[in-house]
Amino acid sequence: MTSQLRTEKPAIPALPRTLSLHLVGLLRHQIITGAYKPSQPLREQDIEAEFGSSRGPVRESLRMLLQGGLVEYAERRGFRVRSYTVADIENLYDLRASLEGMVIGSLAGASLETLIAELLESNRRMAACYDDNDLEGYFTENQVFHDRLIAESGNRPVSEVMVYVNEVSLPVRYRLLRETLMSRRSLDYHERIVAHLASGDISAARRETEEHILCNKQDAAQLYFV
Repeated sequence: MTSQLRTEKPAIPALPRTLSLHLVGLLRHQIITGAYKPSQPLREQDIEAEFGSSRGPVRESLRMLLQGGLVEYAERRGFRVRSYTVADIENLYDLRASLEGMVIGSLAGASLETLIAELLESNRRMAACYDDNDLEGYFTENQVFHDRLIAESGNRPVSEVMVYVNEVSLPVRYRLLRETLMSRRSLDYHERIVAHLASGDISAARRETEEHILCNKQDAAQLYFV
């Protein structure tokens, strides 16, 4: 009997991140966590010196952040970290509540077993971050939870808008979490959402989502009163 030889395709190595994308990750972290303050100038020469980069990748990374909404640009002023007015923040929270409510509503009638299992695992990781007093890990896992819901919704127009809205809101939400001290509030909310989804009560999950976001609106806006 002749044996059949199995030929397997060689593994394709992961492509390296470009320097511009690497810088985007570094600068984005600085902006979201408040290391770079709202309205702070982002001078190319300063970024070059801080991260040891050349001018081209720095300029490209700033353009990518501008497209994502975390950076602003004005003639003769150059690039700056995005600034927020109280009205900006209130409008962002109103928009997030409406859009995330639509995301939850899009789950009606879908098979949610895999989603629920993944959300439970996310909650487990988030709880571990809370126990370790890991603010950045807790904040990041919070985004994982919401991003997973958005991906599952299948509502492409809403998902595309939410990517931008969530990105712009991240510095505000991180500041709120940091300055009001990390609590289990978001984790408790996530656990209630999973319970609603598991019981098939999409309406309750949607209502809970909208209320959770809106109840943070005034606290977030208060941080930006001058």
